[in-house]
Amino acid sequence: MIQFSFILVEPGEAGNIGAAARAINTMGYADLRLVRPQTDPLSGIARAFAHGSEHILETAPVYEQLTDALHDIDLACATTARHRLQKYHYISVRDLPTVLSAKGGSLQRVAIVFGSERSGLSNQDADQCDIFTTIPQANPQPSLNLSQAVMLYSFMLAEQQTQVQIEDQRLNSEKMLVEQYGQLKVSLSQLMTRIGLHERYQNYVTKSLARLGYEDLYLLQTIRTFADDKLNRLEKLISSAENAE
Repeated sequence: MIQFSFILVEPGEAGNIGAAARAINTMGYADLRLVRPQTDPLSGIARAFAHGSEHILETAPVYEQLTDALHDIDLACATTARHRLQKYHYISVRDLPTVLSAKGGSLQRVAIVFGSERSGLSNQDADQCDIFTTIPQANPQPSLNLSQAVMLYSFMLAEQQTQVQIEDQRLNSEKMLVEQYGQLKVSLSQLMTRIGLHERYQNYVTKSLARLGYEDLYLLQTIRTFADDKLNRLEKLISSAENAE
């Protein structure tokens, strides 16, 4: 499996450094490297934006030259939001995982290199990278925010190994008890007979119950109870009217 390193060259905003650390941490990565940072990566602002990922900041090595940060990298990917005078082939962030996977076992560690917030990567630093990658945009903008770009790349590269972390709070996360399920089938069958639904359609409904989750079964039970209650009231009104005559 390819190991990814995220390199920020001359980042100027402490908040962006902290947010970048948080971004890669949430996607399962831990290797953040800084080249000539223009602000303190361990400042209070950086730590605040890291929020739970301070350990990424604390272990991030700082280099004076990009060359040094790439010392153990097999392939370096320069991120850019602008066309450069040199003739480069630009790979969309959408296609980058496929491009890297196609190289098979020839890659062990890949670096995603980001430039400064104001000017991006210099040509000198960009020339030290092997391929160029970019984020497609619907409207022309100078660039995305640095930490947003880091988040997008780390997500795309980790897409196959991430999963939804939000706990399922819906009713169908539970299971309907066997006796409740049996009671629902009986009471629903009685209701369908009561309203005169054809037996064939009753069978369709009954057989469909087995495919429903608890949330749907609960909703169906609520509707059945409501319908029975309405029918009972209607029958009482009719009976009262008939007796009054």
